[in-house]
Amino acid sequence: MTLLRSQRYFGGLSLVVLLLWPIAVKSSADHTGDQILGRWLFPARGSSVEVYKSGDRYFGRIFAVSPTGKHQFGVAKNQLLMQNLSFDGKGWSGGELIHPKTGNHFDIELQLLDSQTLTARVYKGFRWLHKEYVLTRAPQ
Repeated sequence: MTLLRSQRYFGGLSLVVLLLWPIAVKSSADHTGDQILGRWLFPARGSSVEVYKSGDRYFGRIFAVSPTGKHQFGVAKNQLLMQNLSFDGKGWSGGELIHPKTGNHFDIELQLLDSQTLTARVYKGFRWLHKEYVLTRAPQ
């Protein structure tokens, strides 16, 4: 008799877990894409980019420009740097980086390492041939 009760208990518990699982997964994935919104400092920490959202896509524009960035790379404030990134549940991909000086377009993928660290992988065609940048969240 005790075995039969425990089977019903675990069977009922399993059913509840299966019914609630899709709800929990959906709610956690809905808002995590917005974690990259805000200002991020480039490695040299002189210039920064602001990541913003339009519709379901993410974009980045130059927020602050260092003298070095202006002189060497032709960076200008409010210049579009990244466009059309989409969040797939793990990272942001499918977008393009627009080189400020040449106007060339490159594929870009973003990965959030922690709440303060964002990696940007930039490549042209082949992912294994890439350049990677680590950006840090700008203080508020």
